[in-house]
Amino acid sequence: MALPERETELRRLRGAIAAAGAGEGSVTVVTGQLGVGKTALLKEVLRAAEADPGGPRVLTAAASRTEQDFDFGIACQVLEPLVAEADAGAADRWFAGAAGAARWLFPGAPGWPGWEPGDHNDVLTTHGLLGLLAAISAERPLAVLVDDLHVADRQSLTWLRHFARRIHDLPCALIVAVREGDPGADRPAIRELWELAKIRIRPANLSEDGVAAVLRATSDVRAGDPRVVAACHAASAGNPLYLSEVMRGDHAHRSGPSVLKERLAAQLAVLPPQVGDCARAIAVLGEHAEPWLVEHLTGADSVAVAEAVLALGRLGVLAPACPPRFAAPVLRTAIEASMTAQEDLRLRVRAATVFHEAGFAAETVAAQLLEVPAPSPSPWMPEELRTAADAATRRGEPETAARYLRRALLDLPPDGPERGWRLVDLALTEAVFDVSAAIRHLTQAIGLLPTPRERAEAVTLLPLSAFLRPEAAVLTGRVTPEDTGGQAGLRLEARIRLTRCDDPALLAAAVDRLRELGPEPPIATLAERELLAVLLHAATLSAGMPAATVAELTDRLLRCAPASSEEFAGTAPLLVISALTAGALGPTASWLESAVGEPVRGRPARPASLIAARGAVLAQTGQLTRARSTAWEAYELIDGNLGEAPESLVMALVAIAVVTRDERLATTLVEHYDEHALARTGLHIRAALLMLRGTVTAVEDPRGALAKFLDCGAALHRAGWRNPALFPWRTWSSWLQRRLGDPGSAGELIDDEIRWARCWGAPGPLGRALRIKASLSSGAEDSDALLAESIEASRASGDRLELVRALLAEGALLRDGGKAEAEDRFREAYRLAEGCGAPWLTGRTAEETTGPGTAAGPSAALSEAEGRVVGFALDGLTNGEIAAEINVTRRAVEKHLTNCYRKLGISGRAELAEVFGAWGFGARSSA
Repeated sequence: MALPERETELRRLRGAIAAAGAGEGSVTVVTGQLGVGKTALLKEVLRAAEADPGGPRVLTAAASRTEQDFDFGIACQVLEPLVAEADAGAADRWFAGAAGAARWLFPGAPGWPGWEPGDHNDVLTTHGLLGLLAAISAERPLAVLVDDLHVADRQSLTWLRHFARRIHDLPCALIVAVREGDPGADRPAIRELWELAKIRIRPANLSEDGVAAVLRATSDVRAGDPRVVAACHAASAGNPLYLSEVMRGDHAHRSGPSVLKERLAAQLAVLPPQVGDCARAIAVLGEHAEPWLVEHLTGADSVAVAEAVLALGRLGVLAPACPPRFAAPVLRTAIEASMTAQEDLRLRVRAATVFHEAGFAAETVAAQLLEVPAPSPSPWMPEELRTAADAATRRGEPETAARYLRRALLDLPPDGPERGWRLVDLALTEAVFDVSAAIRHLTQAIGLLPTPRERAEAVTLLPLSAFLRPEAAVLTGRVTPEDTGGQAGLRLEARIRLTRCDDPALLAAAVDRLRELGPEPPIATLAERELLAVLLHAATLSAGMPAATVAELTDRLLRCAPASSEEFAGTAPLLVISALTAGALGPTASWLESAVGEPVRGRPARPASLIAARGAVLAQTGQLTRARSTAWEAYELIDGNLGEAPESLVMALVAIAVVTRDERLATTLVEHYDEHALARTGLHIRAALLMLRGTVTAVEDPRGALAKFLDCGAALHRAGWRNPALFPWRTWSSWLQRRLGDPGSAGELIDDEIRWARCWGAPGPLGRALRIKASLSSGAEDSDALLAESIEASRASGDRLELVRALLAEGALLRDGGKAEAEDRFREAYRLAEGCGAPWLTGRTAEETTGPGTAAGPSAALSEAEGRVVGFALDGLTNGEIAAEINVTRRAVEKHLTNCYRKLGISGRAELAEVFGAWGFGARSSA
């Protein structure tokens, strides 16, 4: 395989070999810094030359430091394989005359005189080798390739120098590779070879296109990603060896030892000691590698440091810059990895001390202290770490701040109040990006704080939304509202109530507390707003107050919590859930649009929550295409890390997956929360995921889906969560019960749903429940009144998808009664469905508006066999089970279903239930 971006170099090398075949000898020197690909060039030329049977004979050698003491070692590598294979006649011809002086070097050759080195002269041997080359090349032109010539033995270099002087008289191509910056490259013989060279080649580093070609050649799936290519190029500076190290680092679990580290260590070992010391000091100092600092770390004077920098520059390890810096970031990593633990510790402590004494920023000092094991050798070091953490927090880098604080903790005794407050600092920092760790460290902290008041105040410092997690109950279980008073007492009350919102008695007490605050609860302080947000959340879960009241109070609070404020992390997630559940879509959408545009410091979970909430509003108002793209935008913003995602974010993603029928998003969510993960979540997420699991299996396994809905309902009932807008499990269960032949239970559930929907007062859930009631009571006298009220409620809610379903149901009822208004309902439904981007509803409404031929509904377009197959599919039978039921082949069933999909304008089995009057998420998503 050709090397990327080496076409010119390879052409010149092949040309030199071809010229030798035509009788024109030449010297070619390939030079370059460490890792640029000199050896790869020689190997590629060797491969091409050996593939040409009519070309020059190729002889090779590779010098090594371990063989530098072997006299004529390179000469033997070049000639010994050929001489050993020669017969007696060829050997006599080749060693005739002066060449015989070199015969003693080849024990395997015919006529070997024996090993008597004391009887031989280097000068005679050198001339004998030249005569041997001349004799061999007279029979067939030669190409001699020598790699790493800078470490060749002295005698071989002398021979090659004389060979180069006579090369024009011989049909030979001499090609040698020399590493720049190596001490051996400055020997007179190599300099003379450079002067005698007809061709001089110095390969350049690869461009980004060359890096991409290397990635493709190694079958790296990331080769097509420009960002990955650019990152690899930046980390390696395009040097092939450095690039291989970058790629090895990305796949360290399936790669061997670091070649770069080994070659760097070997190279530095042959240079003066101060060169290696300088390289290690620059690696530790990083961007602060000023010469005077390097002097402090190495103990060398300015002249020695300057010479070491020059040596490293010639080798290609350092870039031509001041202060010195590595030519590629991966070099710094390799140098650091080559240091012993003692070397690293000594340099880190010395660097931190110099930075501290010179007045550098605390973070510069702390970056060194992170690598120093505890206990710190100087008393000032822990305070520098805490100061650095404060600076990182102000800059909006909480993860960096947390690293400093964790290291500072190692210098504190295992008990005592000081450690407790440092743990509090760490928990508050971690709350931005790792709530579970924050709760864990805060739990440790309050066990070390001496007074109840201090423990209570520590609990109030954690953001309010963190207490949605079940593990936060450990915190609030160790404090009581009596432990503190005033504003701190209100904040503590809010957190305690939030962790106990799955207790129906406490939930009812929270609603009573909300009523006690009056029609205009105080919201002047943060504590008052936090308490009100929690009380409104309790009223939302229990449907304990009218939706209109909740919407009004929520709107007031949202105006006090801009996305850029710290308060947002506490109250806004609760408020958005309450507002959307109360049907306040317009004001909430406006607030979210404004909040998403505001700059937000810290981790991306906060803007991701805003974006996902906006997607939930889009889905609820029937803007399905935008809702899907918004959901994935939020998911990508958190890099798919659902484990630490806020509860509000997960609930919004679940709602979008259900309403928009995004099966990929639904599968992603369901697969992440397996049974083990689901058991660790709070009731908010557990209920949402149980319902989502039911929706994605409702077509294939209606009984299993019903079991999940009923399990969800039982858990919600035990907690006192009655709100039909937040978790409409009764509606979904009633439909499946009707499908499974239990109309009595279905009717009881939907009546209960209507009662709670009227109690709550938001129009959305009421419209849906009324429509399902009408479908369960098909043919009843009150169906038209139920559907009329459903349409009115759906229009008021702004839920266009539900309005489409209600219009279709009323249209079908009017059509069956022979009324002309049916077509108007179908046309309006079609227009709305098309605008929503809901193809499963668009296909159904198109069927209904095509004229009298569809008077019997969508099934009129199907043949009798197709209708039977669809009926079994709606009952949840697999294709194989249907084939067995109707005694046909599985292929016939698949063909019938394909015809059905085409006739009905749908994409697959998941949409059959919707077309035939079911609802859900293709019988699988909430209506």
